[in-house]
Amino acid sequence: MKAAYVAGLGLWTPGYANVAAWIRGEADSEQAAPSAALLAGPMRRRASGITRAAIEALEQATAQARADLARIPSIWATAHGEHENAVAILDMMHRGEGKLSPTRFHNSVYNTASGYASIATANRTGSTSLAGGRDLVAMALLEALCLLEQGANQVAVVLFDEPLLPPFDPRGALAPLALALCLSSQPAGDRARLSKLRRDSVAPVKRHERFGDLYVSAALPLLERIAAGRPGSVPLELAGQDSGLAWCVDLELADAEG
Repeated sequence: MKAAYVAGLGLWTPGYANVAAWIRGEADSEQAAPSAALLAGPMRRRASGITRAAIEALEQATAQARADLARIPSIWATAHGEHENAVAILDMMHRGEGKLSPTRFHNSVYNTASGYASIATANRTGSTSLAGGRDLVAMALLEALCLLEQGANQVAVVLFDEPLLPPFDPRGALAPLALALCLSSQPAGDRARLSKLRRDSVAPVKRHERFGDLYVSAALPLLERIAAGRPGSVPLELAGQDSGLAWCVDLELADAEG
């Protein structure tokens, strides 16, 4: 299978506007909501916070890659999707006359974020929304690698989730997180490349106090090591499954290819 060259990165979580801010560890209290400039007018007002966060991460990664947002295929990976809207709808069903909010209803589908992005960019290219549980990050990368193998020039991968609300188990997460990678079939400047996605005997990712058991947070070390230029086998799975194996991917630096 072909290697995937990293052409762009994106990140948004409250207090951190992008990957660089996260790496510096400089929280900004004004970063309370993602800008998601792709969404204008009524679309932005209707979109949920987690959809706006996902689209903000997409914007950052594709801008770095100079990708055509009207043509690039995309993969949207989220373990829980628009669960806040789903919980709100269930609550509405049991109050008063049981009437539902049309906005809540159309925002509750699993591919909400990809739908908003495709409408905003007039993108008619293929888009995949997937859930992979503990394997979320690895399954998103596997889908991207398959698309590149089939001939795509670039693929946008967006991973996002937010803390679960009652009656579901909050599982210790305190903040939402959205991450994105724009992957290319061709070398992309001085960026790294990914190869050999597999399960191996590597130490899984330790839980971050800010994100608890949000599976999407397993992608943080990958983005951090790409940004820092640190090659090696990078785990893609949160600690907690005692199988002795964890998903990982090899990160190679561009200057090590020649």
